[in-house]
Amino acid sequence: MLQPERDDRTELLLALGRGLHQAGLPTDALEEILHDVAIACGVALQVNVLPTSLTLAVGAGFAQRLVILRLEPGRLHLRKLALLEGVVLALRRGGDPGVALVEVAQIDTAARLDPPLLTVFAYAVLATGTALLLGGEQRDVEASALAGIAIGAIGALALRRPRVDRVFEFAAAFVATVIITLWERFVGSVALYVVLIAAIVQLLPGYSLTTALSELANRNWVSGTARLGGVFVTLLSLGCGFALGSGFGGATIFSGATVSVGGTSLLSALAAGVLMAIGIALILQARYRDIGWIVASCLGTIALAHAFPALGIVQASPFATAFTIGLATNLSARFLRIPQTVVLVPGLLVLVPGSLSYQSLLYIFQNDSTDAVSLAVHALLAAILIVAGFLTSQLISPPPRRALM
Repeated sequence: MLQPERDDRTELLLALGRGLHQAGLPTDALEEILHDVAIACGVALQVNVLPTSLTLAVGAGFAQRLVILRLEPGRLHLRKLALLEGVVLALRRGGDPGVALVEVAQIDTAARLDPPLLTVFAYAVLATGTALLLGGEQRDVEASALAGIAIGAIGALALRRPRVDRVFEFAAAFVATVIITLWERFVGSVALYVVLIAAIVQLLPGYSLTTALSELANRNWVSGTARLGGVFVTLLSLGCGFALGSGFGGATIFSGATVSVGGTSLLSALAAGVLMAIGIALILQARYRDIGWIVASCLGTIALAHAFPALGIVQASPFATAFTIGLATNLSARFLRIPQTVVLVPGLLVLVPGSLSYQSLLYIFQNDSTDAVSLAVHALLAAILIVAGFLTSQLISPPPRRALM
């Protein structure tokens, strides 16, 4: 069989598409970027991106060459996205496709897994910050940190073992529930939802839900629907893990308070924002020079989420916060040359209502269907408002052509 002649331009499109897909770029943004790069390279291209596949048709009409890649769902990787954004910018300015292909290969090769202890530390720090943000008391924060350490150990193993990765959400929820049960039995009572949500906050699919709704809003029906299915499976896995863990511990886990009676002071909110930003930066493998911007994004999001309700904007607070984040993201990308994903993704991860979605499943397992439906609807409406706010910000201040999202 004759092999087609190798072409740096088509090889670049394939490598760039695979790299951006595996780095967690939304499908609609990926399709737009590949189209722009193909035009810059003088290549006719049709592309179809799904959460688990990438299809490229290079050429015009019946002369097309088709490439189909079956891929694992992408993981957010801020370092790769920032570096690949630089490659895309160079190509849009007329860069050499051969040089860009070498750079993409080097970026992919240089992407190494963090040491296991660093992953454990990241999950522990993120859990601690989330517990502080939710108003947890000292015992809640301590239990959250312990659960974060345990889940971080599972996460480090999941990064290296695909079989473990497939049951990561289930195992994390189970381990967190068992730790809460043992803590309540041998140490003292804790706020159930504060500790549980703080422990698994990184696994909550709020960002995926927002991305799915954004893809549907951009009329990418198949991809958005597929991602919504992934959100449901993740929530179901987390719920089943909680159900099994509570089954081992008996009904004692429900005897304590569900939320903390304490509030969130200004100092604890600031500490929470910094800790969450550090955890997010490490888990999403951001560049160290971008950590300062990630901290600013998380602190700004927390401040906005508290400021708008204080000003009387309660129901529309998710819309107003997402709108402001979107504006800040586009302006910083345009004038400060900051990669858009570095500012946007951490802000959305702090803002998205994934915890409310998970709480609705917990209420179902407690036979409280009324609260379950109420929280699920609340989470869906909040996600819709977030997407609407972000899309509106794109109309007011469009992102620069070099931005990935």
